[in-house]
Amino acid sequence: MPYRGVRLTPQGVGKVLSGRLWLSKKDFKDRHVLRDLSPGCLVRLLTPENHFLAVGYINPKSYIVGRVLCRKDVHIGVDFFIEQFKRSLSRRKEVYPTEECFRLVHAEGDLLPGLTIDVYQRVCVVQIATAGMECLREEILQALREILAPQAVVLRNDLPVREEEGLPLGTEILGTVRGPLKVQIDGLWYVVDPVHGQKTGFFLDQRENRRKIRRYVRDKMVYDLYCYSGAFALNAAHAGAQRILAVDRSQEALAQAEENARLNGLHHKIVFIQERVENFLENTSPAQVVILDPPAFIKHRRALKSGLLRYRQVNKLALKNILAEGVLLSASCSQFLSLSALKDLINREARAYLRSLQLLEYGMQALDHPPLMAMPETFYLKALFLRIF
Repeated sequence: MPYRGVRLTPQGVGKVLSGRLWLSKKDFKDRHVLRDLSPGCLVRLLTPENHFLAVGYINPKSYIVGRVLCRKDVHIGVDFFIEQFKRSLSRRKEVYPTEECFRLVHAEGDLLPGLTIDVYQRVCVVQIATAGMECLREEILQALREILAPQAVVLRNDLPVREEEGLPLGTEILGTVRGPLKVQIDGLWYVVDPVHGQKTGFFLDQRENRRKIRRYVRDKMVYDLYCYSGAFALNAAHAGAQRILAVDRSQEALAQAEENARLNGLHHKIVFIQERVENFLENTSPAQVVILDPPAFIKHRRALKSGLLRYRQVNKLALKNILAEGVLLSASCSQFLSLSALKDLINREARAYLRSLQLLEYGMQALDHPPLMAMPETFYLKALFLRIF
């Protein structure tokens, strides 16, 4: 049975043709029809003249009313997801051919808005963020079993955005997960908790930046700030750093980081410190390399002003604590802070200390977290590698 057709305004048509996947209420010509549609139902998106544009799903209760799934007039079922997952897996194997931990589906970046799937060897962690994907849950799980045959699937449906979609929060385990997993990523061992850990258990999106920092740390004193489970610290130690101070305010995160260091025989190189990063930087001496990877200080537009102040504060303190010829890696995972804004605020703080900055390279989210060019919102992680004079 074909999906119900819903006409868009010329503005909505333009969005779909441009490659955007999100539609607001004003993009729909047949707004009265929206009231009759249940959250998450599939529809055919049409031009004002009733020409087919795409298949998508609708949630009249959400700020983002419509999301585009496919610009072909196809049935969205198990076969659709099998095909999408096959393509996605092939792309991951191109960029990370030997890795067993990677992001299989990056929501809008893989043209599957509302769906994220991370793979940790034989365990898949699935996050469903929207009512549309929730309605397709069984088809998604069946396709995932067909492609990867995981020993377990963890449904980490604890995202706050689900409440905005009218969905409950919770975590469900399908199969068997006997505690945290021991996995290898880029030649290092980590303990990953797919059930209780932050995000899906690990910050896979910083993979490329962790690889890049290796070339700047040999025989250096390094600060890893907001270290969480110690991934940057481990990569620095593995690459020959002389000493690393890894700082985080979370005792639980530091305990996991210490365990990771012991797993890799690198605990003798890393000192773990439980303290607020700002307090640490106000009372320490300069290092040769500072890695600044804070949480998202700007989680929504309302927090833009206060978040910018926090980014400015920690970058100012970091610049104060880098020796001449040292390197600063400054990252932001907030989609509301652009790369140019990050550059500007660091440059402004550098001038206050009469310090010059040499741009060594840019960093971004890992290759298995691809942004969609038509949606700048998907380019959320950015990093600057800077030489300080």
